[in-house]
Amino acid sequence: MKYLITFNHTNGVWDQLTDEERSQHTTWLMDFMAELREEQEQELVFLGPPANTKTVRKQSSGEIEITDGPAFGDDEFVGGYYIVEVETEEEAVDWARRGRFLVGSNEVRPILEMSL
Repeated sequence: MKYLITFNHTNGVWDQLTDEERSQHTTWLMDFMAELREEQEQELVFLGPPANTKTVRKQSSGEIEITDGPAFGDDEFVGGYYIVEVETEEEAVDWARRGRFLVGSNEVRPILEMSL
């Protein structure tokens, strides 16, 4: 089964890191990306910062509203995602655990196969 794993960051955490911690993070991230490519043939997809986000929302009146910023949450934002194909949910959760590198969260969500 395929799972989407988002990596969500907490506002301000990166800014609080020292240069040495940022360097360690970058090294760790490169290693994780290589592991993901080798074992899953997948890449991390990085998203732009929340300040560059637009949200399009349809209201119950039918009106379309466009606002600046992410759809939800003030403290955490989606930094990107990757997809894994594994046999069990536990394996997907393990990938999310392995991919958690800063304060924040990783969300594991099954991808539903639908035929129309």
